[in-house]
Amino acid sequence: MSFLNPFFLLALLAVGLPLLLHLLKLRKAKKLSFSTLQFFKALEQTTLRRVEIKRWLLLLLRMLALACLAMVLARPFLPPNSFGLANQNASVVHAILIDNSSSMSRIGPQGPLLEQAHAVALEMIDNGRERDRFVLQNTSGPALFNQISESTTARARAQEITIQQGGDYLVKRYTELVELIQNAPYAQKNIYVITDGQVNSLAPLVDYLTQSNDSAAINQAIRPPLPTTIIALGDTDVQNTYVSNVELSSNLVGINTPSEVFVEVHNAGSIPIANQFLSLEFNDQQVGQYTLSLGADEKRILSFEIVPSSTGSNTGLLRLEGDEFGIDNERAISLFVPDQRNILWLEEAATSLGPRSPLELVIQTLSNPQNPSSSALNITKRTLNSWDEQELEQFDAVLIHGLTQIPDGLINSLLPWVQNGHGLWVIPSSTSQLTSYNRLLSSFNAGQFVGQIGNYGSYEAQTNADEIIENHPLFDGLFEREEREELEIDPISIYYQFRHNASGADGGYNVIQNSFGDPLLFSKAFGNGQLLISSIGYDAGFSNIQLKPIFPPLLYRALVFISSSQQGGLEEHELGNTLEIVDERSMTGARFVQGEKTWAAREQQSSSGLRFSADDEEWEPGWIQLKNDAQQRSIALLAPMTESIFTTYDEQTWETRISDSPYLSLEELSDEQLSAEIQAISFGREIWTWFLLAGLFFLLLETLVSVFYTPQQYE
Repeated sequence: MSFLNPFFLLALLAVGLPLLLHLLKLRKAKKLSFSTLQFFKALEQTTLRRVEIKRWLLLLLRMLALACLAMVLARPFLPPNSFGLANQNASVVHAILIDNSSSMSRIGPQGPLLEQAHAVALEMIDNGRERDRFVLQNTSGPALFNQISESTTARARAQEITIQQGGDYLVKRYTELVELIQNAPYAQKNIYVITDGQVNSLAPLVDYLTQSNDSAAINQAIRPPLPTTIIALGDTDVQNTYVSNVELSSNLVGINTPSEVFVEVHNAGSIPIANQFLSLEFNDQQVGQYTLSLGADEKRILSFEIVPSSTGSNTGLLRLEGDEFGIDNERAISLFVPDQRNILWLEEAATSLGPRSPLELVIQTLSNPQNPSSSALNITKRTLNSWDEQELEQFDAVLIHGLTQIPDGLINSLLPWVQNGHGLWVIPSSTSQLTSYNRLLSSFNAGQFVGQIGNYGSYEAQTNADEIIENHPLFDGLFEREEREELEIDPISIYYQFRHNASGADGGYNVIQNSFGDPLLFSKAFGNGQLLISSIGYDAGFSNIQLKPIFPPLLYRALVFISSSQQGGLEEHELGNTLEIVDERSMTGARFVQGEKTWAAREQQSSSGLRFSADDEEWEPGWIQLKNDAQQRSIALLAPMTESIFTTYDEQTWETRISDSPYLSLEELSDEQLSAEIQAISFGREIWTWFLLAGLFFLLLETLVSVFYTPQQYE
């Protein structure tokens, strides 16, 4: 048995104080004359003997209680394998997991956090015995070490661990350490996590330990598979602003089509900031810049307009300037514009669109190779008699044009297909039967057609349409006007229209509506897909929309909109998880490339195309290319957002949820106290609580003797 505070063993001298007082007998009983009582003379010797026994018993109990108190102050502990629990000569293995995430680059009062972690690890190694063994491991980036080594090797490895901006693999590395040493031939095994104590790092570890312990009762503290100690380096107050989220206004992206990017900026610090700057560079050109002033813990959303210049990946970089914590001041973005969008056009078997049809003319223009947007749309025509349900998975969207009736089989095929992320646009004809169309609308919970307005081909305007939802993705960036300038479009004269009652629809928008408030074009999300319902056809018998400037861009954007649910948009991956990406193109043999490093891509065929995946432990924030000899696409790699928030995990919460696993905070311990704690935890078990309980027992026993042991004294 050894002691953490041997100085307090001097308190054992106090044990002699009750004995000294007893021996001195500072006060003697005064004898008084008493009448002769022969009856009491017979009991005198027995009574006095019992009194002396009680005095010596109380003296002994008080001395033992004081001795226990002195032992508690000295903090005794037992070295590993005491009492013959294992071979006294067996070595101990200590697994040290060092947090080397980007948040550990902060500089505290005692210097950089990572250097403090190195110092603690080295002290633990130096305090070990010659036969002890160590495992060093890092939490971020590629795993550097996973071998049991001697102290000399362990010291060198500890100092090789540097800051990595990759994913946070604390839970994964912890489980790997458990698997490595749990069944190793060592009598005692300990795991130590040296970290800055971020909530977003330790909370997943607590959740993992909770989920992996099926035998634990509700609200019962969890015992980890191996004794685990958290060594928290303390909270370092550093001001930090970072980009917390990036979103597109919609996935309706195409060549030379403006898109709005919304950027959320968060001041994660406890003090306001001013005169910081956020800028965006897209396709090597400066897009814009904002000056930032944010209160403590305030978030703000800013917008930039970007215009993709080509199909495939268009990359950009968001950059913050003037921030104290600069390691997370850049965020990569990648906007993917599909090489083509595959659209299935379904029409009647006996009907073919003539060359003068406005809809056909626009489609022909979009399919013209000289049109810079032509490569984005690949429209395949099928009749009801020639289409195959199995073909659906080859297309991004379906355009139902001018069918008299919509077969129930087609409706049943389209429902799950749209729900899984595809698009559907329904355009009626003058001969369309409302009953058939309403079965489709009801299936998609999109309202009902309840009649008609006007007569087809009368060319007599029954109503006008001049109201649109400007912020709908169909019109995003389409109109240029001054701020606060009212939007006005050339009114569309409606001659014949199906009345669409969308009041019973579950959500949805009247993208264009007439003067009665009835939708001409209705938009609704359905599952992961999109649905467009037109109340008019696009030939001259319905309206004069084909003569309006809005018609060609409306048609093009509608086709892009319904085919954008699965393809296109921002492509990004937060490091720390397996990357998976689906590509409909023929990219067999593709690999992941970052700089001069290459990683094999695992391929798996899926209904949507080839699914590529890879582990990201060796990747860094920026971009990574998925490429083969003919094609490539870029994915933006993001550092974990959790590394930008420095809130620390609560010590009491840890010790409440995890048993037999101390939480040591450097803020609360001096160097000597930390060294003593590490020594006790690493190389022995504290037993001061045993002496505390023993001392309480002796005091309780002393009280019982005083109360119930009451011999009378006669002299």
